[in-house]
Amino acid sequence: MSKRLNFQRLFLLMSAAGTLGFTSHAMAAAYQLWEQDGASIGNYHAGRAAEAPDASTAYYNPAGLIRIKNQQVVFALDPVLTDFKFNGTMNVSTAGLGSLGPVPATGQGGTYNTVPSLNYAAPLNDRTVFGFSVVSPFGLETNYGSSSPVRYAATLTSLQIVDISPSLGIALNDKLSIGFGADVERARGEFDLVAGSPILNFFTDTNLDTPSKNVGYSWGYGYHLGALFQFSEQTRVGLAYHSKVTQHLEGTSKLIGPLANDITGGEQKSDDLKTNTTLPATTTLSLFHSLNPTWDLMGTVAFTQWSEFSNLVLQNVAGIQDGMSSNLIVVNIPENYRNTWNYSVGANYHASEQWMFKGGVGYDETPASGRYRNLQLPDSDRIPVALGAHYQANKTLGFDAGWTHFFVMNTRINNLTQAVGDQSTTTNGTVHSSADVFGFQVKWDIA
Repeated sequence: MSKRLNFQRLFLLMSAAGTLGFTSHAMAAAYQLWEQDGASIGNYHAGRAAEAPDASTAYYNPAGLIRIKNQQVVFALDPVLTDFKFNGTMNVSTAGLGSLGPVPATGQGGTYNTVPSLNYAAPLNDRTVFGFSVVSPFGLETNYGSSSPVRYAATLTSLQIVDISPSLGIALNDKLSIGFGADVERARGEFDLVAGSPILNFFTDTNLDTPSKNVGYSWGYGYHLGALFQFSEQTRVGLAYHSKVTQHLEGTSKLIGPLANDITGGEQKSDDLKTNTTLPATTTLSLFHSLNPTWDLMGTVAFTQWSEFSNLVLQNVAGIQDGMSSNLIVVNIPENYRNTWNYSVGANYHASEQWMFKGGVGYDETPASGRYRNLQLPDSDRIPVALGAHYQANKTLGFDAGWTHFFVMNTRINNLTQAVGDQSTTTNGTVHSSADVFGFQVKWDIA
């Protein structure tokens, strides 16, 4: 097979993976995702900036690309199952119409999504390797549905980020390599709820329910850097940095139903919806050590600068303000996130030349504080436990499967009030959560 034909096939694979990426999303701690491949799910990404086992190091730490000796393609698909259950009270108040007072409310906001990824590496010479990645570093989705008792605070909230990243790894000498890459990110955000009247029993009568749908898109740009120091073939340390990316989302806001257009019904639309969000910078330090031919040990510490994300402000929202229809409503959602640490340790067991088994545990801090935690993202600290396996079918083809279960701490939403135009909701209650992430990967070494 000629190299030209190889690159043609790789281009088709990359195009397909890019298309999948724009239609998929998931939720992780806050809205950060660690799943930029499928193999590392079996270790809960322990050693991700130092191990460099395949082309996915192009995103995790581009300095690790120098360990890739042939053209290589890695394609992964990671199903994600999340479960959010709210149990408490809600108070819905509308200016001029009054309030029902706190009433019992429950909501189920978990979803199923998939996170695809594509990573490619190609040596240019003995000391330089090119990498290319299409991954999703951030994403979330909570969906309580349009008939849930909590629909006046939140229905669908989602964020989809697709990162398209060329990278380069350079060996400075036999011990030290560096790497760098650009990040071109496409964002889609959606923030939906239902407008209604507390005069009616909102558990049973939905005659005045009027859905509010707010969707925005943008492009953002950043970079990532890395260094890898190899003490020996058995031991190496990696350090990687991913810059923050600011997204300026623009799109449309729609209010569709009986309350729209001064309560004449139909569709009320604003074409000038705007909001800004900052995707935080992350610094990762990893260690990988091959203890003997049977066992590998690894660990990672990651620091994410969530304090960049303080408020989510939606401008020019379509709704009702001061008793009249308006397309100039400003919605302010305080978040006041704090910086967080993520820890993971793991091991590989080489059972034979074909089979390797993996495991890992970790601890993931939430950036959300109790005072500002909301239904859109009721995040809390979690303990992940991971298992996985790698099967090397032949010299060029390898398969990975992994599973990480997240034991999520129960948390509270403490009398949080959110206002959209004339309507405000106060939420008070407990959230029980859990999550499972599965990883499936194919690695193809091209001779």
